[in-house]
Amino acid sequence: MALDCYVDPKRQGWVDIGDPWDVETEIGWLEAGLRGYVFSSEDKKTVVIGIKGTSLKLFGTGGGPTGTNDKINDNKMFSCCCGKVDRTWWPVCSCATGGNQCNQQCLVNDLITDRDEGDSYYGIALRVLDAAKQLYPDASIWLTGHSLGGSVASTVGITKGYPVFTFQSPGDARFAQRIGIVKSGNLTASELKRMPVWQFGHTADPVFMGTCNGPTSSCYSAGYALETKCHLGRSCIYDTMGVLGWRQNIQAHTIFTFISVVENWGNMTEGREFVPKCEAQADCQDCTYWDYV
Repeated sequence: MALDCYVDPKRQGWVDIGDPWDVETEIGWLEAGLRGYVFSSEDKKTVVIGIKGTSLKLFGTGGGPTGTNDKINDNKMFSCCCGKVDRTWWPVCSCATGGNQCNQQCLVNDLITDRDEGDSYYGIALRVLDAAKQLYPDASIWLTGHSLGGSVASTVGITKGYPVFTFQSPGDARFAQRIGIVKSGNLTASELKRMPVWQFGHTADPVFMGTCNGPTSSCYSAGYALETKCHLGRSCIYDTMGVLGWRQNIQAHTIFTFISVVENWGNMTEGREFVPKCEAQADCQDCTYWDYV
């Protein structure tokens, strides 16, 4: 389902999810922003909202219709202060006040403005979820997504109390704290375990692990400020580096790579492990070099 959120069902690349699931509604496929699908079981008692991740935009080209807005949402959600990485970057909002200082209230106000104007994927997803609840009042609702789509799903799921499965999403805890849906400061294991979110990824993916940043990284070169690493809920991490000897590479962030890892993990580890243990990232810290005033 998370993979299919990248694909128009009428085009090549759509993966049949099989019975008993149907695509009930297309989300945003006539727009240049948030996209995805509402999947439902045949009896309409289970609904899954899938949200598309980032369509990569490099040096002003590519990314398709959503590439620009995907990138803006990435840099607002996963940077420490509006994508103000260094003096060579043009930030996506004006909250940086000089040096490594950032105006906390400005960050909150910027999100509220975006949400009211329809530019924030978080705000759009909230409206999608409310609409789905009205259409399927008796259904059990779940959310899913890959990368940016997973982080949008996790924050919306926590806001409304619905279970979420994400795949290879950037660290979403800092964004959730900034918009006030979880408390500020270090989150404890018990607090994280109460959140209905399970985040799957693997160690060779620098986006999921929060290492795709700094001047030598491919994310920096492409203009993506992915500075966060702390995840909400439980993290279920396949150790492709330690077990298989893989090296971190941005190509490992593709959902195709992750599907291959999941499908073959038992064989890759010679039967030692089929699913990693899902654990809370307690006391994780992001953006420690920034002061929020």
